[in-house]
Amino acid sequence: MFQDLRYGLRMLRKNPGFTFVAALTLALGIGANAAIFSVVNAVLLRALPYRDPDRLVMLGYYRARALNDFATGAEFLEWRDQAKSFEQIAAYRFDTADLTENGEPERLNAGYVSADLFATLGVAPAVGRSFIPAEDAIGGAQAVILSDEFWRRRFGADPQVIGRTITLVGQSRTVIGIMQPGFRFLDEAEVWLPLAMDVNQQLSRQGNEVRLKVVARLKPGVTLESARAELSAILARQRQSFPDSYSGHSIWGDVQVRAAVLGESLVGNVRPALLALVVAVLFVLLIACANAANLLLARSTARQKEMAIRAAVGAGRWRLAQQLLTESLLLSLIGGLAGLLLARWGVRLIVVFSPGWIARIEESRVDGRVIGFTFVVALLATLLAGLLPALQASKTDVNETLKAQSGAAGKRGGRRAMPALMIVELALSLVLLAGAGLMIKSFLRLLAVPKGFNPDGVLMLTLTPSLAKYPPKSPQRDAYYREVLARVQSLPGIQSAGLASKTPLEGGMIIAKLQIEGRPPFEQGKGPVIDVNLISPEYHQTMGIEMRAGRHFSEQDGAEAPKVAIVNETVARRFFPNESPLGHRLLIAEIPRTIVGVAQDTRHLRLDQETRLEAYLPYTQTPDWDRGHVLAARVASGQNNKAILASLAGAIRKQAQAIEPNEPVNPVVPLEERLSRSRAVAGSRFQTLLFGVFAGIALIIATVGIYGVISYAVSQRTQEIGVRMALGAQAGDVLRMVVWRGMSLALAGVALGLAAALALTRVMNNLLFNLSATDPATYAVIVLLLIGTAFIASYIPARRAMKVDPLTALRCE
Repeated sequence: MFQDLRYGLRMLRKNPGFTFVAALTLALGIGANAAIFSVVNAVLLRALPYRDPDRLVMLGYYRARALNDFATGAEFLEWRDQAKSFEQIAAYRFDTADLTENGEPERLNAGYVSADLFATLGVAPAVGRSFIPAEDAIGGAQAVILSDEFWRRRFGADPQVIGRTITLVGQSRTVIGIMQPGFRFLDEAEVWLPLAMDVNQQLSRQGNEVRLKVVARLKPGVTLESARAELSAILARQRQSFPDSYSGHSIWGDVQVRAAVLGESLVGNVRPALLALVVAVLFVLLIACANAANLLLARSTARQKEMAIRAAVGAGRWRLAQQLLTESLLLSLIGGLAGLLLARWGVRLIVVFSPGWIARIEESRVDGRVIGFTFVVALLATLLAGLLPALQASKTDVNETLKAQSGAAGKRGGRRAMPALMIVELALSLVLLAGAGLMIKSFLRLLAVPKGFNPDGVLMLTLTPSLAKYPPKSPQRDAYYREVLARVQSLPGIQSAGLASKTPLEGGMIIAKLQIEGRPPFEQGKGPVIDVNLISPEYHQTMGIEMRAGRHFSEQDGAEAPKVAIVNETVARRFFPNESPLGHRLLIAEIPRTIVGVAQDTRHLRLDQETRLEAYLPYTQTPDWDRGHVLAARVASGQNNKAILASLAGAIRKQAQAIEPNEPVNPVVPLEERLSRSRAVAGSRFQTLLFGVFAGIALIIATVGIYGVISYAVSQRTQEIGVRMALGAQAGDVLRMVVWRGMSLALAGVALGLAAALALTRVMNNLLFNLSATDPATYAVIVLLLIGTAFIASYIPARRAMKVDPLTALRCE
């Protein structure tokens, strides 16, 4: 083996062009697989960094009209007191917390947790201690736990920070612990605070019910199915005690129990997309191996006499195959090492371009498991790429080969295998290209969905005034909003500005029951709900939302004025199909409001979802529903370039900071950027980008492959071409003959690939938006692209064949 390795290295060094092309081809295939495996390993395979993670489950209620599962504070407390299937149950929610002392004011990502969350997960702070029950109560001691990253960034890793007080959310809190480096639970929290719910208020279901996520640890021996059954029994009791909250006619619709293993709940929505990418990179590997096998077959033809001499002096067939497989192994190992380097670079790019909601993707890295996987893939590539050429070369007819002249054609087996491999390579490439084409067209259709607003030149600032200084429902809070609006509207370069409770494509809309005044009430459980957006008079003009009928809000629609509403076109079509809705009155959350306008439909939730019933209400008439506002500012015409937008964003933030110098202010972000980060757009863009990259790699490899096969065929048929031209064949005849050879392979590969693509791409239906997996236009474009590429790859060696000198071709024999 050592002798074979030494000889193989000499042969590879002797043929640097062949070595470079073959190793690079394998590196692309192996590197793509290693990069995607790094992501799959982090997201799907690596165990969660908690004690016995398989016993951790996420609990919640699925509500038919809610976007996400959640539990109220009352439900969490009842589960904790009544459920016997769990060792521990903990709750949490994520929000922000303003740090207003100890340096520059800063808005931090905060986790609000029940006291036993860390114990439920089986983790503990690296320094200090966890929360105790007394701290997780109204009026309890104000405590905080810092993340390791925040502790190092803000406090320089000072160990004396334990016991110090910092001001968070307007209160002095004592630092009691610092979490372990790298600790993360579902979201990136910089500080952890006690949940501290009012137990009596939550259990009585009075006032605002806190929405929570709940994690629990199953008792040993308890199955998830039995835990679900117990939670269903608790839900049945809740239906009897609180029918308005849990019956089908509640605002949220019907309620069902959801319980899933923590790891599964984290990756459930991502799994199909990742598995599709795994299939894509396996195709890339197969294409790379087929191409490398063709290169090795072509090279083995040139080494027929060497193999014949080895056989003549006593080498058996297995000994010859062993030598060639050893050289293939060296190529695969070189390709594997280069692939690991490509994978390290690729993983970083995948993490950078990934949407932020893919759980644990930031943990993707080339670790020991990925290196081991890459080694296995390299061995697989050795067999796939090297076995056929080794077997072909080892079947040497010693007498015929030694008698043959130096330029004799290769063996029939090799000549048959190379086109067959090329057809398979083209077929696999077409499948990948079809998948990428469908993803690209689906993404373009998603972007082309009418949004109902114009995001160009709009800047967004999320306003979070201090709750202590500007409490909800207070005149001070209303005055704060008015002052921010006035300051921003007065800035040079700002055309208009407005407020809204929610901006497009970010979800979180207020949901209310709807009734039409003067009409029979809807049947219980079947009445509609409506999304409510609280806005200022200038919001529609700022966002470019057109009015289809009626008027905008004005300053006269204040707190003491008659209650009014603007509805979207969906409301008008559904409830007033043959009449104008203007002047009709709606009961929104049982409060009558007169319709004064109809606005065009907008996509406030997701681009890939149908427009819902929506109403706009003046924010001054709905102080009870105030959950914070977002300011939108449209720049003046002609000011929409990056430099001016950045300058105006800084000016807007400066004006907001001037109102409260000691309070942190959120960044001002262009609306286009916020839309690009929305869940539907970011997720689809990420999948499309990766599919496109892998399909591009496959196309490049296939192009090189068909060029290599045709070039090899030309070199083997040099004498034949010379004879043809000596007998009167024209250059055009030679061109057509060689090009047809390549095109026949391409047509065969396209036919095989179309059949495979039509069968395999059907599994992509769930990844596509408003597009069939058998879309004829997409397949037509892909077929033309592949045939055109094959033509170019065949035309180049065909041009070289046209220049063959008949005398030179015949003399060389």
